[in-house]
Amino acid sequence: MVQIGAVRTSVYLDKETVSELERAVDRIKEKPATVLRLAIRAGLPLVAGRFQAPRPEGYFADAYPQPNERRELEAAMGRAKQRPER
Repeated sequence: MVQIGAVRTSVYLDKETVSELERAVDRIKEKPATVLRLAIRAGLPLVAGRFQAPRPEGYFADAYPQPNERRELEAAMGRAKQRPER
């Protein structure tokens, strides 16, 4: 059996965040600690994603295989000479 203990910590909030927290507590009828925990869980992936390195060019290319005729068409389009329209 695995038990994960709770980590008690202090969080300092500005006045605007405190007022938003109070409104959320009134709306969903939960304790402030519960509302903060839900908000952190919901927002943490967004914050972490902002600091993640961008994927390299073509990273997902193998995830979406294309039919051979589409590859041939794209190759032919790349070889075709193009002129500006006048």
